[in-house]
Amino acid sequence: MRGDIVYRVYGRQEGRAEDTFFGAYRQRGEAEAKIEALRARVMHEKNWAEQYHNRGFVLKPFEVSTDFEIPATPKPRDRYFVESGSISAANTWTWGGLNVSVFRRGEPKPICSYRRNYSNMYGTFEPFRQNGHDLALISTDYTMTTVLDLVSGEVVAEEPHEGFCPAGFYVPDWWDVHDGTIIPGSQYWGPDEEWPNGDIGFVWGCLWGDDDSWKVQLLDLSRLSEGVVAREERFGYLPLAAAGYDPSCLHADPPEGMSAPPPFIRVHRYSGQTYVTFNVPSRFDLESGAGIDPLDW
Repeated sequence: MRGDIVYRVYGRQEGRAEDTFFGAYRQRGEAEAKIEALRARVMHEKNWAEQYHNRGFVLKPFEVSTDFEIPATPKPRDRYFVESGSISAANTWTWGGLNVSVFRRGEPKPICSYRRNYSNMYGTFEPFRQNGHDLALISTDYTMTTVLDLVSGEVVAEEPHEGFCPAGFYVPDWWDVHDGTIIPGSQYWGPDEEWPNGDIGFVWGCLWGDDDSWKVQLLDLSRLSEGVVAREERFGYLPLAAAGYDPSCLHADPPEGMSAPPPFIRVHRYSGQTYVTFNVPSRFDLESGAGIDPLDW
């Protein structure tokens, strides 16, 4: 964080105007080990450093100028999980539901529990972090999104009943987008490396009665401190090819290593601009090759 010292490694070459950056390291010993590895590198049976960095390598201390700290692991999605048990329907014209218990891995007792008024859990549990606090997107009512505080076990935000039925959630975690090789104080560090921060999410599901495919919508999570979670059809009525994703938080067994985000939603930020890429189904007329609007399927 701000004021810490990191150690940048550079290679120098005769006649080259700028030194070549080879990474930043939190410990001097790590930077020195990097320099030794570069000095010993061989390419085409010749010493690589003598060819491309004949003036050697230099270690430069640098003061970190940001308060950002790389979030801890495991990710919330890997740190929490749920178990659910069926609730029988009270009569023949109502549905049953689920009693859902939320656990923190490694602890025998649940943090909290809630009731869902639908008999299928789908993917309606997504732990995430915001401002150093652990939260989760859940769906107590099958037609709405709710935000659960994973410290207190209390509901902190809930959208109105608007008839969009969640089947899955995704809040991009910092580790979904970055691999940790660039650290604060690196020559390549900037505001893009400090995102995502838990202020946006995605929900896929359907409007009530339209369950032929899952549609994807945006969740604005920037006002949770005010008790507000807002859903927006920002991408149009867009079907999502939501397959091949089985989040670790739906299973009691811990994941092997760091779990992957959903393969059908990918986010990234470049020069302050945020992008999202969706996998969407496509249908064509085989004879003519003409595309068919998903709403006409």
